[in-house]
Amino acid sequence: MSSEALEALLQWGATFGVIVPEELKFEYTDLKGIICVCEKDIDNPSIKIPPEIVISRNLPMKFFKLSESTKNINGWLKLFFAKIKFDRDNDTIVDDVRVNEKFKPYLDALPFRLNSPLIWNPSELERLSSTNLGNSIHEKFAGIFKEWLELVSSSDLFDLERVADDIQTFHKLDELTYETLYEQILKNTELQTPTIWYSFSAFLWSHLIFISRAFPEYVLNKSCPDNSIILLPIVDLLNHDYRSKVKWYPEDGWFCYEKIGIASQSRELSNNYGGKGNEELLSGYGFVLEDNIFDSVALKIKLPLDVVSNILETEPNLKLPLLSDYTTYAFENKDCGQQEKKVARSVTDYVDGVTYFININNEQSLEPLLDLFTYLSKTEEESLHDLRARFEGIQMLRNALHSKLKCVIGPPAADDSYAIDPYRLYCADIYTKGQKQILKEAVTRLRKLEKTMLSENKHQLLTMSKILKNDPAFVEAELPSLFSNEDDEEVIFESTYDLLILWVLLKTRSNSFPNKYEWVGRQYANFEHSAYISDDAKAFHTQYFEKQDDVDVDQVDHAIQFVVANSFTRTSSTAAETIVVRK
Repeated sequence: MSSEALEALLQWGATFGVIVPEELKFEYTDLKGIICVCEKDIDNPSIKIPPEIVISRNLPMKFFKLSESTKNINGWLKLFFAKIKFDRDNDTIVDDVRVNEKFKPYLDALPFRLNSPLIWNPSELERLSSTNLGNSIHEKFAGIFKEWLELVSSSDLFDLERVADDIQTFHKLDELTYETLYEQILKNTELQTPTIWYSFSAFLWSHLIFISRAFPEYVLNKSCPDNSIILLPIVDLLNHDYRSKVKWYPEDGWFCYEKIGIASQSRELSNNYGGKGNEELLSGYGFVLEDNIFDSVALKIKLPLDVVSNILETEPNLKLPLLSDYTTYAFENKDCGQQEKKVARSVTDYVDGVTYFININNEQSLEPLLDLFTYLSKTEEESLHDLRARFEGIQMLRNALHSKLKCVIGPPAADDSYAIDPYRLYCADIYTKGQKQILKEAVTRLRKLEKTMLSENKHQLLTMSKILKNDPAFVEAELPSLFSNEDDEEVIFESTYDLLILWVLLKTRSNSFPNKYEWVGRQYANFEHSAYISDDAKAFHTQYFEKQDDVDVDQVDHAIQFVVANSFTRTSSTAAETIVVRK
């Protein structure tokens, strides 16, 4: 937006009665674009927008002659907005008003350049290739494309022959390279050069305007449809600051923005979009914040539906959040009367998985995830509070976070196929850096939690090092005697897991548990094992007892099942240690 376009917009707003206190001044800056600055201290400043310039669903309903029951009214609003932007040769008339002419100052004042990754060029998008956001672009893009196709295919208003190429692109979307998609569609959106107002390029531009600037209609109309959105010229110039205390409210049909408290001289007056992480800000609004206290990493867990069903039926305290439980855009209608009642969850809500968000500044954000991984680690006899299951859950979650962290690799090799915009590069680097930082901090917290639990419960844990210290007979006599017929061949034990199985096997055969570890013998005696001989047991027996006549595979299998059900394996960068847990 140029300074001239800004001035024209403000004068246009004034002709409709927009109220902006004289202490506030909108100005254009190279660094942040449009900002609103307080020229002197002002108490509770407010900006008021008359209903005449609110862009809402009423306009497309009248223009397209839609009924109240029309589905996806927001989609029709985006199509209507694309028309008044790109149908330059024809007037768009509603109630005898040329809407395209009426809103021209607003349209001219919209950004020349949108920074949503949905329209980044291939070299720019490569900077996000290893992240959640980069990996989700195709799915998001396909969803918007599908929405457009359903809209233009549902009415005789649109000549589908004129957008046949777009339709063909949609049907071949999975076959096309991103470079082809960018050249055929995204470049027109980015440069704002669509030649057909109901083309997908035009619709995508409109979609990006709405996700970055829209407000929820319910701030003006409590009886609005769920998630209905509006555009509020001039108020939408205010930048985001999560520290800013503001309120939105209606007043005789007008929209009112109010900053709570004193707005200080020379300080920027901001809006507040809510507590949003950089992934959400970059995806929806095209910017990031350094040191964003709300920054988070999304982890999607794909669960078998029978597991989901069992959790919903038997574990009421185990949280399975939906994406709708988190804010996505400012216009999500969480307070509308239609959504006040808590809707029961069903298995079908989780077909695409369960998404959790972890945040450095929210120490409790890992707890629901850890509960889930504990549940997935426990045996049928255990609960979420059992020590072994909790330790195993920590290990599983750490492994998942490590795997996620490895995926967030460093910047890719330089690709000069397309010029990379410096601001987009900055956004990609800040976002990626934040993702790494959160994942590393989460892993560190799990390590600290594990260390604390190991210290607090050391008397309930049995490690191989404790056995070597407190049961010298095992290594000095019992283990050598077990392999005395090996013709002096060296027997190599591959892990503490193998040694624990052998220890349990020997001690149960000879009933020689040291007094300190008699509890292991009692747990073994009460352990109900399956009669099925596993392939692991057969392989273990072959490896260690192929030449032994007095150790049968059933004994080996019993010991293996016991160790698996009563231990967890603690992994580190150098080794893996199996630890038996006292019930």
